[in-house]
Amino acid sequence: MIESPVYKLHKLVYTLDQYADKLLKVALGVSYKRVLFLAVLRHHGLLTQHQLATLLGYSDAAVSFMLSELKKDGYVVITPSPEHGRKKIVKLTNAGIRMSEQASRILDKKFASLGEIAEVDIDEYERTTEQIYQALTAERTKNDKQ
Repeated sequence: MIESPVYKLHKLVYTLDQYADKLLKVALGVSYKRVLFLAVLRHHGLLTQHQLATLLGYSDAAVSFMLSELKKDGYVVITPSPEHGRKKIVKLTNAGIRMSEQASRILDKKFASLGEIAEVDIDEYERTTEQIYQALTAERTKNDKQ
């Protein structure tokens, strides 16, 4: 059976997510989903709860629940927006930054070793992935304006 590149990519991402989850639970006692929240916040800085939900592709309710857990763990602080009292601003704590950095190091090292096993040039893979991502982002932006 011939598989499309899109389906192969889906299989890769799904398998990577599962593997990352197991790896991080063993190494750091934290799920990949939690680390993903922290990574998005580390990348973007201050975000509203709704912006975070949009970037992750989750519902506001799901993000609210996860943020309450991350807050309990001391990884984020949530404050009312000074411009709009009903909006919540989410910020990483120092502990959240450290957890995100540790998880990134673990995952990046493992991904690099997988590249070596598969005999794939990871730098080239990253460049290609970024080119496809940029093309897709441009296409979405163009289509959103129509």
